Amino acid sequence: MPKHLRVLLPAAALGLAATALLPLPASRAAVDRGAYSFSVAGVRVGAATFAFEQSGASYSASTRIDTAGIVGMFADFFFDGQASGRLGSGGKVVPELFTATSKSPRALRKSRIEWKNGTPVRVSVEPPRDSAPDPAEQGGTLDPVSATLRLLRDAPVGEICNTTVLVYDGSRVSRLKLAAPVEADGRLVCTGAYARLKGEASSMVGAREFPFSITFTRTEGGMATLERIEAPTNFGQAVVARMD
Repeated sequence: MPKHLRVLLPAAALGLAATALLPLPASRAAVDRGAYSFSVAGVRVGAATFAFEQSGASYSASTRIDTAGIVGMFADFFFDGQASGRLGSGGKVVPELFTATSKSPRALRKSRIEWKNGTPVRVSVEPPRDSAPDPAEQGGTLDPVSATLRLLRDAPVGEICNTTVLVYDGSRVSRLKLAAPVEADGRLVCTGAYARLKGEASSMVGAREFPFSITFTRTEGGMATLERIEAPTNFGQAVVARMD
């Protein structure tokens, strides 16, 4: 697999750039969909689609990521994930179910995590990894799709970024840390860092740590919406950018 794809897809798989839901009364449901492109040094290497729905205090979300462009001719990778759970005050996200099918150079893998009160209680990964963190020790973590909802959804300007989220996908635990947003050219930019804490390295994520930045734009009503994610690589800037 081209090295630049190995660098880009970590940000895609763990950041999973997405749009998010505006808080609405319990009697209404909100559906939001987004499409994004991935590029490295201006060359398109992937695409993603997202769908999120909120009904009262419950949410459901799905994410699909595929290789595209010239990279798709040489590397067949995809991630197809779904998550559901509850939304609390202050942007809190509590997952209840996560399922995913992913394909990498190593294997076609299916994962399922059932959560109870914020802690994984049933975990299935097929084929299994050689080593994986103990689910009982992962209370307070989020699955990758729910982490996207927590970090990247539309939110009041004063509530974006400035947080740390632990992500558990059944095979490894990672940390996403975002600093407070800084105003730049009329946009809000949050610097961040990804770190793999436990579990074997993914074939798509060789680096244990790498920096990235997230850019939001201001919208009506004092809200902020995701515009792009960027991460430096040895082959140029990797960019996940909204297309719609």
